[in-house]
Amino acid sequence: MPAPDEEQSPLDPGEVGATVDYQALLRYWRSALRADPRGATTQVADKHGVEWTLICGRGPIAPSEGETLRLTMALDALTPSFREAIVLREGHENALAVGWPMAVTRVRGVPAFQPVGLLSARWERRDGDLVLSVDADDVLVNPDWLREAARQTGWHRDALRELFDAEDGVGLHASDFLLKVKDAVASQIRGRLVGEDLAPRLDETSTGIFDAAALFLPTDSSFTAGAARDLDTIATWPTERIARTALAKVFGIASQADVRDFAAINVGPLNAEQTMAVRNACSEALSVVTGPPGTGKSQAIVSMAASVLLSGGSVLVASKNHQALDAVEDRLGALAPDAPFVTRTLKPEEEIDIGFVDALKALIDRDHAHQHLGDFDDAMIGDLRVAARERSAAIDTLSARAELECEIADLLESVAYRESRGRRDLDHAPVAPALSLWRRLIVLLLRMFSKGTGSQTASGETLLHGASLSDLRSQLDRKRASRDALQPVADPVELGERVQELAKAVLPRAMHRRTAIGEARRQAIAETYDDWTFAGGRGHLPNDLSRAVLEHRPLWLASILGTPRRIPLDDGLFDLVIFDEASQCDIATAIPLFARAKRAVVVGDDQQLSFIAQLGRAQDRNLMQAQNLPVAKMARFAQSRRSLFDFASRVPDVPRVTLRHQYRSAGPIVEYISDYFYGGQLETSYDPKGLILPKGAKPGLAWEHVPAPGIPQAGNVNPAEVSAITRHLRLLLEEQDYQGSVGVITPFRAQVMALQEAVASIPEHKRVAADLKIGTVDGFQGQERDLILFSPCVGPRSPQSGLTFFQRDARRLNVAISRARAIAMIFGDLEFARSGRSKTLRTLDARATEPKRQSGEGVFDSDWERRVFYALKERGLDPEPQHEIAGRRLDFALFGTNGVKLDLEVDGRRWHQTPDGRRKTSDLWRDHQLKSLGWRVRRFWVDELAKDMEGCIDIVERDLS
Repeated sequence: MPAPDEEQSPLDPGEVGATVDYQALLRYWRSALRADPRGATTQVADKHGVEWTLICGRGPIAPSEGETLRLTMALDALTPSFREAIVLREGHENALAVGWPMAVTRVRGVPAFQPVGLLSARWERRDGDLVLSVDADDVLVNPDWLREAARQTGWHRDALRELFDAEDGVGLHASDFLLKVKDAVASQIRGRLVGEDLAPRLDETSTGIFDAAALFLPTDSSFTAGAARDLDTIATWPTERIARTALAKVFGIASQADVRDFAAINVGPLNAEQTMAVRNACSEALSVVTGPPGTGKSQAIVSMAASVLLSGGSVLVASKNHQALDAVEDRLGALAPDAPFVTRTLKPEEEIDIGFVDALKALIDRDHAHQHLGDFDDAMIGDLRVAARERSAAIDTLSARAELECEIADLLESVAYRESRGRRDLDHAPVAPALSLWRRLIVLLLRMFSKGTGSQTASGETLLHGASLSDLRSQLDRKRASRDALQPVADPVELGERVQELAKAVLPRAMHRRTAIGEARRQAIAETYDDWTFAGGRGHLPNDLSRAVLEHRPLWLASILGTPRRIPLDDGLFDLVIFDEASQCDIATAIPLFARAKRAVVVGDDQQLSFIAQLGRAQDRNLMQAQNLPVAKMARFAQSRRSLFDFASRVPDVPRVTLRHQYRSAGPIVEYISDYFYGGQLETSYDPKGLILPKGAKPGLAWEHVPAPGIPQAGNVNPAEVSAITRHLRLLLEEQDYQGSVGVITPFRAQVMALQEAVASIPEHKRVAADLKIGTVDGFQGQERDLILFSPCVGPRSPQSGLTFFQRDARRLNVAISRARAIAMIFGDLEFARSGRSKTLRTLDARATEPKRQSGEGVFDSDWERRVFYALKERGLDPEPQHEIAGRRLDFALFGTNGVKLDLEVDGRRWHQTPDGRRKTSDLWRDHQLKSLGWRVRRFWVDELAKDMEGCIDIVERDLS
């Protein structure tokens, strides 16, 4: 349940502008970032006593669970330089990092000191002492040390980094961190690492890891230093400069952005929700997209980017998750594989690190400049824009008609009720037994209000509850006239296919033309660059050179934290910024990217992995109060409370779209995550042909009972589950030669290591062929496999930390199960799951083991379906009524020669026809999905069947031949 201060109504735009100082907000977010000073840290002896200092004495160095550790040292014991640095930061930067243990190494031949792990601490001066407060046992590995350790020990850097990844996405407990250090780099450890008697000095000539600790003041090497500097700069911008960016919507300021008119296109099939998300991206200052797992958010993002690029605009796609950027990069790059229009700023595994200066140098390098102009037909792009706008108009018209139809239906029911009852006073009107429960509740609510109160319809007209029969009929006539005035439109599905066809033809040529640079243009840019570098060339590129880069390199993919160092802080530099996996991002580091764009789209899912705040709630309130912000009305801005996705979702009047069609997983998997995590909103839309099943297996959820050990578990390791999963993998990969992909997920790193060791005996070529990966939930975010084997690793005698995974954040189970395409199989103790100690496990067990109720199987929905069934049988056909496919039930499925699959629908005009005689849009989208799965669709109106049943069956036979 939300905390009390979350229940307040969101501020409206006027209230934001009137009561919240956006400059104070920016300063607050900057302070919030500085509250966690940990980052890549390497120091030298010359900086000792200036930027860092060793501390000695008795530990411990990390707090106990739920407690705050306070370390006290005399200020006089610190060097004058360090005391001076402390005083300079007091009041606005009362944070530092505690490094432990300490590594002595050599970097480029120079002695260097690196903390292996980092804890975040707050400090204050008190009675001549420096008092440090360490609020959380939360150790992050120092990326600088990790890189050096990998180089010296033979570890692959990614593998070593994954070893130190925490199970809950933050840091590690000090005890766990120490165990990993001892396991990974035992040969480098000098002496005992206990964090108790800390070494008072380090010898720079003796390399290794020592039981020593040091204080590190925030420097530009911290993770968030770049974002903090950007926030400082943005806080100095005048209002008119903020108004030219996507921040205007965030702060409730009237936008002055010079936005272009983008036609919303699609480069692949899009459903109605995806189409709306793309349209919002092309027209709204800020929009939000909720993308549950497998619902095609990457496909929507690609179409958003393509829409802007084809109109001559520029796009920045940003995320904290490199895997999310990988997925988008692959899809976007495939649009024009031979044109260098995509720039990835940072990709550690490929040693890619590119900023605007690097891109500009490559652009003006005669040997590398892209010169392929190619042929381009401007008429084709004109046709594309026309088709895109016609599709948008068709969707708008159909939506408006649907809204009016709902209002007309309500009025018709009201008129019929009045006519049947006669005109009576509403207060004394009896509730008709035939009325639905919902309408009875409405009548009861109406009786609670005085006569004459009104309600507003979707079209803005007020319906009086006490209106006369003639008033209702007048309203009905007006609604019908409005509906009839809306002209019939083309099929939006067919128009979408036309847009997709044109976009795929135009995009490669358009991107070749964008990225090509003529010799005269190249020389002009080179001269401007030379002038800038000759004048000093400090900081980011000037505006004209930045715009030149985007003119020819219009699409950038960047990590949110890495953007400040690689992309200039220029208001409205990009036409659109798209934040992916925004639920994993905090607010403060994202704000500088809003400032770099005119429009923004925030894509995320608050039911998957979320960001973990590095800031305590009490400290957060103190930071707000320091900027004179009204804490009582600021919960939605709070760095400690909200992810970027939560924050954007609460901006007033922002259009929001939820993607509901799940294309990845088999029906039972989708039904489970939909019911348990999304309130039943998701619809299964998978292609059954894409499921790769083991021999004799059924798609969906499965559970293999693995009794938990009878003795207390040693940490979060369950040997019984390890053995059961290893046996099952041998059966799949060695005996059955299973041809699909397999993933093994468990909440705990220790169980991951035990499983990896156990499966090493399976032949490597078998593991490679199955793309076998064993990892934690965090490690599988954004990935998928045909089979997922899940090890819950809990039982009656598990440590409490094991149950915490399921009790504290059930959303991680959503991520784990939704990685599966065909089967999600759980290997765990059924008796423990059914004990009720974890509601999450009990629900999963029920879905995996209890028989599913068959709804509608073999039952005709109408008498006409029954007649059609027997007419088909008389012709020798074999119809399958209520056939389930991709989460839908077909009236009849028929299978003909040469693999023909036919969906036969029997439609009553009352339910499937609009008043102008056209078929309802929902049917068009449904048919489009089935056709994409290889089905033919044939629909008959009931009156067609009544007129000529035999002729209709003739058509069915031709369809099947």
